[in-house]
Parts: sequence; C-alpha cells; structure tokens
Amino acid sequence: MIKNVLIPTLLLIACKAQAENTVYAVIDLPPFGCQPTEEMGCINTEYTQVVADVIDDGSGTIQAFPYPRALSMFESGQSPILVALANKRLIERAYITIELYCGEFYLVSMKRAAPQGRKTISYLRGADAQKEIAAFVNATPYEVNDYRQIDVMLTANRLDYVIIPRYMYEHEAGSVFRNAEVLSKHRLPIVLYVSKQASPHLERIKAALSQASLSGAEQYRYLFP
Repeated sequence: MIKNVLIPTLLLIACKAQAENTVYAVIDLPPFGCQPTEEMGCINTEYTQVVADVIDDGSGTIQAFPYPRALSMFESGQSPILVALANKRLIERAYITIELYCGEFYLVSMKRAAPQGRKTISYLRGADAQKEIAAFVNATPYEVNDYRQIDVMLTANRLDYVIIPRYMYEHEAGSVFRNAEVLSKHRLPIVLYVSKQASPHLERIKAALSQASLSGAEQYRYLFP
C-alpha cells in the first residue's frame, strides 16, 4: 500500500516542480538577445541570466522569442523581467525600469534606384524610440518583428530608409549597405523591465547588476556610454 501511495506522490511533486519553472523571455535579436553559443555571447541574454539567477537561484529557463511575443509575455506576467528598448507599454506595466546600457543605432538612407515617388522606412515593432526617429523621414513605415525581416526587404529592394543597430550596419557595410548613407546616429537606452512579482528581489537584482562582469562586454564595448 505504501508503495502505491508513494509513486503518485512523487509524480505530483515532479509535476509541481515543472509547473513552477519560470520562463524568462529574451527578444530574439542576435547578437543582443538570443541563445548564447561558443561563438556569440548575447549581451541581453547574459543580463537576463544575471537577474534570473537572483530570482530563481538558477532554476528558471531562458528562451528567445520574437519581439511581439516577448513583450506580451512580460505584459501578461509570464516573464517577470525583460530586457528591451524603451517602450511606453512596458514602462506602464513595469514595477521599475533599470537602464543597462545605450545601444548605437543608425538612420540609413539606401542610395539605390526605387520606383518613382516611393519612400519607405522600416524599424522594429514596439520600439518607440525607433518610431520617433522614423517620424523625421517622410516615408511609409513598415514595422517588423526582427532585423531578419529588414534584411529580406532590403535584398528585395523594398526599403529606402532603415533604422539599424550600428553593429549590424557595419557587419553588412560591404554588401547590402555598400551604397548607403548614414543620415543620423542615435544612442538608445536598453532597459531592464522588472514586474511587480519580481519586486521583492529588487535590491538583490541591483546589487547583482552592479557586480556583473559579462563575457560579451568586450565584444560589445561600443554599446556602452
């Protein structure tokens, strides 16, 4: 009898532990948010790991999601924290925001033939700061979920202007951006949004961030003020 009772009890404990495993969302934006590899240590993922270790003592799971899904997970409370560009919706939902670093972004004009009268510009959906930059250009906006979509649209010659991270612009300077012109440069804050459910850990989170030494810091040194 004891054996028959013990097995269901152990199963219940295992299921409960699995159910309580928190998923920490990161925005799927290599090389900033992604699943780290030996070749690439994604800086936003590393910041997320620092905070997740404080909240869950390393028992949480970090997963990369498309931009809108990651934002939705934070807004709904599924993910207790999120690292992202400034976003009014997230600021309203967050218990507190902590600026981590500033990323450099370029407003770029594509110097190539386009249909007469066409002016298009693309930027990241939900990135309010990028949207404000785009407003200075008299062009039809295309909001995209990630920079891969911008690459596709550029290759198909569908864009006249883009807002792109400096790293990605310089990486493609010899190909897709070969004849492009940088119109302006902008330093945009990358923010840690902390939900109310994670607020009891706030002081420990701040202490961990102040002591963090990230492996990607040297690789992305130009991101920092």
